[in-house]
Amino acid sequence: MKYHEALKIINKEPDRGFMVSFEWRRDGMLYSDHFPDKHAGEKLIETEEEAWVLARKFAANTKGRCVNIYVVKSNFVPVAGYKSKYIENR
Repeated sequence: MKYHEALKIINKEPDRGFMVSFEWRRDGMLYSDHFPDKHAGEKLIETEEEAWVLARKFAANTKGRCVNIYVVKSNFVPVAGYKSKYIENR
């Protein structure tokens, strides 16, 4: 996909909803990921508060395997104040 085509897609997407961003720890490497997957058509989390609740639950169940967990807006920009709630999870 060309850059200008990607921008057209991005600009058409509404700026609402939230996702949980994290990194998988595997074979000495970190792999970025997030949920829900908006590009796969999954419904985004409606509120920032709900996203943080899910992030904490996810962290508790993936201790040491998934790290650097925080909430992002639908455009993949971290929410305001995310550094104070950031979950290292090591």
